[in-house]
Amino acid sequence: MAKSPSIVSIFNFVFVVLILCVNAQFDYFQMVQQWPPAKCSSVKVRCHVQPPTMFTIHGLWPSNYSNARLVCAPQPFNPTQIAALRPQLNTYWPDVIQGKNQQFWQHEWDRHGICSNPPFNQLQYFQITLNIRTNHSYDLLTILNAAGLGPSDTNIREYKDIEGAIQAATGKKPGLRCNINAQSKEKKQLLEIILCFDKDGITLIDCTEFAGITCPPQFVWPDRQPLNLVSTDGEL
Repeated sequence: MAKSPSIVSIFNFVFVVLILCVNAQFDYFQMVQQWPPAKCSSVKVRCHVQPPTMFTIHGLWPSNYSNARLVCAPQPFNPTQIAALRPQLNTYWPDVIQGKNQQFWQHEWDRHGICSNPPFNQLQYFQITLNIRTNHSYDLLTILNAAGLGPSDTNIREYKDIEGAIQAATGKKPGLRCNINAQSKEKKQLLEIILCFDKDGITLIDCTEFAGITCPPQFVWPDRQPLNLVSTDGEL
């Protein structure tokens, strides 16, 4: 006997909801900070604004240990909810490609932030991210400069040295991601450093291979190399 359309529809709806609920569960956060000179000198990106020479926030990404992409129910971005945070967001979470900061924040909320709710609403998500970035214990540039491992256009950096300096300062292992320099297409350069946090957004934990580590044992960490800035719209 064939199922009635109404029963089939209800079954399909329940199945989709269950899939969304399972996929939306996350195990930990990746706090991804990017190095703008590397972002703006890669083979795929041309920046519209002069990038700052400090680590800026790429995003706080709910993640799971299976490395599967989370699928979460859409939740509208409301800029008025984070109006009080705007001065700090402009400083620490700028769009280094186009200078369209609010558009970048919305992109990160739509792609990642929604998966943190529950337990965190939009304001809490952005506040937690800023709390991590402004915590002096997690100031990556200060940590690495103090270890004699600051950015340099000439010195080769070792993965184990960068990782070791951050682990010594924070007590936990970070993750590193590299991209390819546009001027020397065989040269890998440090693009991002990831700190991993428990689901509470407060407790620092070790990053594992699931954090998407892409750096080779040796790479460069560019300082102020020449950049090709463009004036037409590009990608986020």
